[in-house]
Formats: sequence, C-alpha cells, structure tokens
Amino acid sequence: MLSNANVYLAIAEEALAESKKLDEASQKPRPDGEPGIVKTLDPERTSFKQSLIAMVFAGIYLDALLYIVGTDKLGKDKYKKIDRERYEKKLRTLGITDTETLTICKRFREARNDLVHEKAIALHTRVDKATFRMAQREAEIGVSFVRSIADLLRATPDRSFRRTAHDKAEGTQTSNGIGVGKKAGSGG
Repeated sequence: MLSNANVYLAIAEEALAESKKLDEASQKPRPDGEPGIVKTLDPERTSFKQSLIAMVFAGIYLDALLYIVGTDKLGKDKYKKIDRERYEKKLRTLGITDTETLTICKRFREARNDLVHEKAIALHTRVDKATFRMAQREAEIGVSFVRSIADLLRATPDRSFRRTAHDKAEGTQTSNGIGVGKKAGSGG
C-alpha cells in the first residue's frame, strides 16, 4: 500500500521539535536571581503555530495509520463501516483496549478537535482550568500518543504491519510503508 503517512509523522515531529526550541528560547531566568523565569513575548506566536502544525499532522498520521492497519486487518469494506467513528472505537476494533491508552486517545481527540474547530470565547468569560489547554503541551502528548499507537499496532499478533528485519535496518519504513520516526539503531 502506498502512503504518505511517514511524511505526516515527520512533519508533526519536526513541528513539535521547533515548538519546543522556540518555547525554551523564550524563557530566561529572572534577573533578580529569584526562582522562576521571565517569558519573552512572541507577537508572531511562532511556538504556538508550530504546536498547531504538530497536532494537526499527528492526527493526519493517526488517520492514515488506522486506515492502513484497519483495511489490512478487517478488509476495506468492513473498515469503511468504522472509518467515521471516533479514534477510541477504531482502536478497540483493532485490538487496543487498555483504559490508559483509550483515555490518552480521548484527550488527543478532544484537544485536536478544539484546535482544529476552534470556538471563540468572549474576553470576559471565565475559563475553567480543567478545559484550558496549552497547545505546546497538547502537541507533545499528541505526537507521543500517535507514536505509541504505531508501536502497539506493530506489536499486535497476526499483523502485516509489524516491522521486518529489513525495515529495521533501513530505519523509518514499516512493511507496509508507514514510518514510525525512528532511525536505525534506535531500538525501533
């Protein structure tokens, strides 16, 4: 199967790395020597933008990954029946049922949807800390999550998705063309 999935993951990982670099560069120790940091204002919101890119492309990667594995395991016709379902249902159908993974999946899905389908709020509206999200943190969680799903799906028995010895030597391709963002010799 031909796919650009590995490109989507690479874009997400590169954007996340750039977001972290920019965020760290904007922090300086307090000049008075007291504990804490002073954050430099970035009027262009570059770290935030890179986090958005990371979240969106992590979601695109996850969609591509689930489609490839789902059609491989279930067949195209059966997978089409769940293609528009939430990620959690797709994962359960593909054999990933542990509560912790599905909880992180829900967080990723909700954060991605909040970012992609933003609903503006009035300035005077109180924002509950439980619903306030930091794009940089959510991007880190999201990219880590989709990598872990690739690993879990690869480890599932009876799956052509598992990496072959040749794939490991080559570094980033799996047996069906899905990249996982690891280089040769990194334990992938």
